[in-house]
Amino acid sequence: MKLYRARELPDAFVGEDKAGALLVFPAKPRGWGKRTPYQGSRRTLDEISPSEARGTGWPGAIGGKTRAASGEPSVYQISVRVTAEERELWLAAAGEGRLADWIRSTLTVAARQRTKSKP
Repeated sequence: MKLYRARELPDAFVGEDKAGALLVFPAKPRGWGKRTPYQGSRRTLDEISPSEARGTGWPGAIGGKTRAASGEPSVYQISVRVTAEERELWLAAAGEGRLADWIRSTLTVAARQRTKSKP
């Protein structure tokens, strides 16, 4: 099963079902439940990794929720206690994205900068 992005549908995936039909569905959690037949041209489709549809319910997705941008599975889990004010501030900074993704990318950038500045 293959997964695509259509240039004219930036907030959606186009995926094959088990019979090979192309269906368009929202690129968000449980989006596969809102699938409809794809009416566009195959020429406008760009094939992407099936892992990008994790969490949508698309049957061709590999694994569960998306972890790191690299697609590598996460093997460690950490937790941090925060105040309500900190959480709201972080959610605002994450914007439309998932808070966990924002935290991961922000901490990774900070750690890389810190290790580069050490002698």
